[in-house]
Amino acid sequence: MTAQPAGGRLLAGRRTDRHPPGRSLTPRVRVDGMRFVRGADRFRVQGVTYGPFAPGPDGHQFPAPERVASDFSRMRDVGVNTVRTYHVPPEWFFHRADEAGIAVFVDIPWPKHLCFLDSARARADARAAVLRATKVSRDHPSVLALSIGNEIPTDVARWHGPRRVERFLAELTDLVKQSDPDRLVTFANFPPTEYLDLSFLDFATFNVYLHDREAFRRYLFRLQNLVGGKPLLLGELGMDTLRHGEAEQAEFLAGHLAETRLMGLAGAFVFSWTDDWHTGGHPITDWAFGVTHADRTPKAAYHALWETFARSPAAQLPADPRVTVVVCTYNGGRTLGQCLRSLEALDYPDYEVIVVDDGSTDDTRDVLARFPGVRAIHQPNRGLSVARNVGLHAASGEVVAYTDDDCFADPDWLSHLVYQLQSTGAAGVGGPNLTPEDGWLAACVAASPGQPTHVLVSDQVAEHIPGCNMAFRRDALLAVNGCDPVFRKAGDDVDLCWRLQQAGMWVTFAPGAFVWHHRPQGPRSYLRQQGGYGEAEALLYFKHPDQFNARGESRWRGQMYGGSAPGVRVGSPVIYHGTFATGLFQTAYQPGPAHWATLPSTIEWHAAAVVVGLAGLLWWPLLMLAGVMFLLSFGVASVLASQARLPRQYDGLRSRAVVAALSYAQPLVRAWRRYKTWLFDFPAPANGEPEPIEGPVERFPLAGTRTVDYWTEEWRDRTELLNQVAAYLTEHRWSRTIDSGWSDWDLEVSGDRYTAVRVCTTQEEHGGGKRLIRVRYRVRPEAPLWVLAVLGLALTAAVAVVNPILAAAPAVAALGSLALAWKRGLRTAGQVSRVFAVTAAQLKLIRCDRPVLAGDR
Repeated sequence: MTAQPAGGRLLAGRRTDRHPPGRSLTPRVRVDGMRFVRGADRFRVQGVTYGPFAPGPDGHQFPAPERVASDFSRMRDVGVNTVRTYHVPPEWFFHRADEAGIAVFVDIPWPKHLCFLDSARARADARAAVLRATKVSRDHPSVLALSIGNEIPTDVARWHGPRRVERFLAELTDLVKQSDPDRLVTFANFPPTEYLDLSFLDFATFNVYLHDREAFRRYLFRLQNLVGGKPLLLGELGMDTLRHGEAEQAEFLAGHLAETRLMGLAGAFVFSWTDDWHTGGHPITDWAFGVTHADRTPKAAYHALWETFARSPAAQLPADPRVTVVVCTYNGGRTLGQCLRSLEALDYPDYEVIVVDDGSTDDTRDVLARFPGVRAIHQPNRGLSVARNVGLHAASGEVVAYTDDDCFADPDWLSHLVYQLQSTGAAGVGGPNLTPEDGWLAACVAASPGQPTHVLVSDQVAEHIPGCNMAFRRDALLAVNGCDPVFRKAGDDVDLCWRLQQAGMWVTFAPGAFVWHHRPQGPRSYLRQQGGYGEAEALLYFKHPDQFNARGESRWRGQMYGGSAPGVRVGSPVIYHGTFATGLFQTAYQPGPAHWATLPSTIEWHAAAVVVGLAGLLWWPLLMLAGVMFLLSFGVASVLASQARLPRQYDGLRSRAVVAALSYAQPLVRAWRRYKTWLFDFPAPANGEPEPIEGPVERFPLAGTRTVDYWTEEWRDRTELLNQVAAYLTEHRWSRTIDSGWSDWDLEVSGDRYTAVRVCTTQEEHGGGKRLIRVRYRVRPEAPLWVLAVLGLALTAAVAVVNPILAAAPAVAALGSLALAWKRGLRTAGQVSRVFAVTAAQLKLIRCDRPVLAGDR
């Protein structure tokens, strides 16, 4: 399937974004996720900076109207659709732009180079300038956006402090919105003040001058991750031809502009249109950044703009391997049609779409019948992981991309994913998932904790990518046997990423490859989703115990992005300014979420509060203590709600109250399902129960620790023994975890949900091919066993308060359950020891009853 979206010219079968001359620019440009749109069409900014010029007879720093009209016509010839001005243009300039179909990005000048917050006059001048610009541009559809400033000097920003600067810029933004609510507002920032939190703006603009393309690309990654789910526009990039020559400038612009498109930026401005440039009342003659000379004769870069602007991201890929897009659905008919329409409109030359219908009972079949180009596979309900594996084995593409039936993709989604895979050599790649406009209640749900998001170790290395937006090399998926069928609803994406990393591969991230993801439409569906995530956490715990804390919560080594980052944010960021605030890249290091502050939101805290409250029936001060404990829980939920980011149009007391209620309920529901799965509902493996070990099971001491030694004189290595044992356990359906590099053991085998056997090996070198391989087994209680112990102790204590004699019954029951669980753990250890013994015999290792010491030979 190769589909082209409407709204652009075709060049060699590829979509372009060049607007024909004279095309109407109504309606206004608006933000749609990480891109701009005008009406139903994408609007990618293909811009040049324009001016400032010498003041004319009217006092404005713009050329005569005839010169402007000629420049606009020349711009359209090479695909330029937007100009950036550094002063507010006169009225006639906007009319000319309206007629020519050129959008205008207006910088509003005010004395930002001064210590403006120390001067009431400077602040008043800034407000007046913003109001004048808003008024003069209000009725012109050509105006793309107003920029309320351009590059506040680093020492001035440090002098005032970032919070004061941010508040003043937010005030200027509000002035624009009060006068013209639909006008897009931004601020032209630059790397030395990247630490400013300007999330209140409609989109982010950065001026970036980095000549090395790889360094430029790395910094774009950083900016995209900082900006998040908003458009990123490059306000300036350019090269001086006096120092580098026209040919080098053309090559530079072609490469850097291609990079912005391949990475999914909203657009870029080339600095500048012409060498005719005045500032500070004087012409600038020692720099020549223009793509035309001062007399408007073109340079080589002028022609390079057309070649770059005329090609879509897909047309600029170094290669375009075939991609299979797999959509797994179960009763997803309500949103499946929108998903498939977006996949039909993907701008990628070679791809197919496979939908795996996992036993749907709604109108999914009818929806699929409306898309004859989609390959549909129907099967009984077997769970999400099985459905994804079915799609994998049916795929014909070198790359397999997954999205969900409640998602719809950006047209360039596949191009950005494939480009990042090609550029990095990673096994898999993911992208962000954004919340579409679904109303205020869905916005509240999206701002609540626990949403699917990405976890990054660095700007390009991901620890986890969400299952609704991920792609992998097909051979990498096959190498790790695809998704684990035990994950029927969620958790398969986390498990898959961890297993790929354990296999020596890595996963990357493409911040421009986004999909829209419909969130649960109400509190009930949201809490049901969070319960499913809690169940998935319990299943993941048994496969990857080193990735979890004692309560079964994930311990991410990377940083969780988006509104789902757990914990209350406490403290201010630390900013590296460089010596004397001269750093070219001044970075803010954000403090991690304070997990300790969320202790009152945990289910353990609530259980303790209930016990204290019951004890308060006997001693009233404990009732007050229980009340304080519950108040702290509500307080944490209120703080989380106050820190949540809601869309401007939905931000209010009602929305914050809903987010607070969901923030209170979410950790309780998720933890309850996690504990419930641990204790009662842990499912058998999807491919059957573990097969029993043949032969007699070795008896283990009650302490649960044992060491066995094996002797070899044939250079046998302990890793051979470990690999063969791991392969045997996998073949016979035993749940086992291999050390990921962070553990003090080599292998962990789970016999049930309550205990696990950890195996650690070492070997002694005795020369001449002689080695002593030592294997130590330890039975370890798992978290559910500790939970049982705590519950038994709490129940015994509670009954003892009423009647000490009756407390014997729960105490005996708890001790009996613990003893039974431990006995089963000892049996599992004996079975594992038996596997090692059989495997060692196959490797011709000689078992020793005691360690063999060098002095014994």
